[in-house]
Amino acid sequence: MTEPTIEDFITRLHDPAPDVRRNAAWTLGRQRDVRIIDPLIAALGDEDDSVRVRVAEALGNIRAARIVPALLATLGDDSNAVRARAARSLGYQQDYRALEALIELLKDGDAAVRSAAAEALGEIPDQRASNPLVNMMLGDPDLDARHYAANSVTKIGGTQTVNLLVMALATDPDPTDAIAMIEVLAKIGDQQAVQPLQELTQHTDEGVRITAMWALKQLQ
Repeated sequence: MTEPTIEDFITRLHDPAPDVRRNAAWTLGRQRDVRIIDPLIAALGDEDDSVRVRVAEALGNIRAARIVPALLATLGDDSNAVRARAARSLGYQQDYRALEALIELLKDGDAAVRSAAAEALGEIPDQRASNPLVNMMLGDPDLDARHYAANSVTKIGGTQTVNLLVMALATDPDPTDAIAMIEVLAKIGDQQAVQPLQELTQHTDEGVRITAMWALKQLQ
């Protein structure tokens, strides 16, 4: 029996059955052939949410400039799952054209979408995202979203990011938030955090004190 070709899977993107279209998109996403890009971009308009998720995922596996505008348009999809997958795929593209749209997506009403946007911003390291991500890691009601924001803040790093964290620590935040920021500062590894961390070794909260001492050891 002859193995299906790329053209066969492209044709299957138009099959009446959603599961066939979904599997075709999944398979095409494992290819590295420029012929699949335009058919997949067109398939972002599929009527089935689950197909659009797979299509957005497939496009994330391919690096090409013309994919970015299509994924950016998909951030307005009615489906939370599609928006989240499009955001992650934009992160994989590592294209700065997506920066502002992903920052805006941090305000999305769905926690999974916010998490995906935060994660994607870590793949496009730009300190313009630092402030909204720091705000998210401290104030988002969803713990996963806060986690992804913290990871991306760490990846972005830089002087501006460190300054934001130090200023936030100076406002005497909740100990849980303080510990999260201290951990990020330790991972960034910037020496300008040493003095603020030394001051925190005298904090009234034991957890903050212990974490500050640990962070100082990491910076030595």
